[in-house]
Amino acid sequence: MHLFHAAALFAGAVSAHYNFESLIVNGEITEAYKYVRKTKNGNGPILAVNSTDIICNNGGIDDDVMAATDTFTLAAGDAVGFKMNEYIGHPGPLAVYLSRAPDTAKGYKGDGDWFKVYQSSLSNKTVDPIQWAPFVGGGVRNFTFTLPPDLPAGEYLMRGEHIALHSASLYEAQFYLGCAQIKVTSAGAGTPGPTVKFPGAYDPRDPGILVNMYWPPLRQYTPPGPAAWPNACDDSTVNVLNDQPGDGDCTPLEDSAKGDPVSSVAPPALPERSAPLAESAARGK
Repeated sequence: MHLFHAAALFAGAVSAHYNFESLIVNGEITEAYKYVRKTKNGNGPILAVNSTDIICNNGGIDDDVMAATDTFTLAAGDAVGFKMNEYIGHPGPLAVYLSRAPDTAKGYKGDGDWFKVYQSSLSNKTVDPIQWAPFVGGGVRNFTFTLPPDLPAGEYLMRGEHIALHSASLYEAQFYLGCAQIKVTSAGAGTPGPTVKFPGAYDPRDPGILVNMYWPPLRQYTPPGPAAWPNACDDSTVNVLNDQPGDGDCTPLEDSAKGDPVSSVAPPALPERSAPLAESAARGK
């Protein structure tokens, strides 16, 4: 009986893991891992924000994975997004970053500048305690947003990221990641920013990463990283294909839940871990 209970709990934990497997462009879901770099850790998350795995997941900057991934040509202003292989099974914020390749996206390892183009953290359903927009109704399985019309032409890595905060003590927040390769045709002359580097954008003690979600109830939250370019919007209603209107518009949360984060330290009963090694950074719970 105890064995069965433990096995059931383990199976539930594994099934809550997920990957960004398909690029979505203008409502069309592309073949899994055709334009998104395939991971080498199954559905496992990344734990070490100071590892190069934080760029495009485990294996995402390996030469064989890059060579096997195609690049999708699209236009600035298109509706783009990702489909996951499972529903987002944990609370936490969703984001998309772009990094322009110096040459081709296929040959780019993401060591340049990154800027955020989409963010969705808090829902407008309730703010006491807060509710997570990507986790409303048990979690979304796909999402879309509008690629900024002023985005300059070029080849980019498009990095989807969901941070699972259900066990977010030190080095225990789970990062689910995927990088698509895209070529943007555009007359846009915008200047994306602010920019960050991966690794380097996050610290394991950032208040948006080291979070006590459970007690006292969380009533404020600010995601880690820069504001989304160009309008610093945080979408309170995720656009989901064949469910919610997929207009790609950002519908911001207009209440006091956004702003300075509350103190978000891990529960004192949970001991601090040492930083995970790079080779074990992809191991999840």
